[in-house]
Amino acid sequence: MTTPSWQKVFSTLAGGRSRELYARAVLGQPLEATPKELQRLRDAGLVLPDGTVDENLFKAVLAAAAPKTPKGVDRFFHEGRIDGLPRAGQDRADLLSHLAERLLPADREISEPEVNRLLATVTRDVPTLRRALVDDGLMERYPDGTGYRRVTEAS
Repeated sequence: MTTPSWQKVFSTLAGGRSRELYARAVLGQPLEATPKELQRLRDAGLVLPDGTVDENLFKAVLAAAAPKTPKGVDRFFHEGRIDGLPRAGQDRADLLSHLAERLLPADREISEPEVNRLLATVTRDVPTLRRALVDDGLMERYPDGTGYRRVTEAS
């Protein structure tokens, strides 16, 4: 049997009669329920076919409803934006590489205002991110300051 949703459990328990029947089942008392009432409790996972309760139901429902922990570079994003850069190491390199590939066009020169606009879509600290991309060799700044371009394998 699959774990019912928390919505199904709570909507079933919202009814006074269902709460009473569930309490009886928890206490091991006779349910004295109609077939329809028993089926509603079974469908919500509150009562097993033999009339007993699943002691782990609420833990399972909570675990199923818990937000999934982001993996990889996704763990540095909150609502599509990053709060800051990892200080060093592979996490920093992976995040900067991801941002460069995602935000910066590989085939053309872009002006500083355009770079700033692109970086502002993911951070409030545009100068720090721009500098990090240059320092890590993922973006090149032209010596005369006229523009930037993303560094690619072919560059």
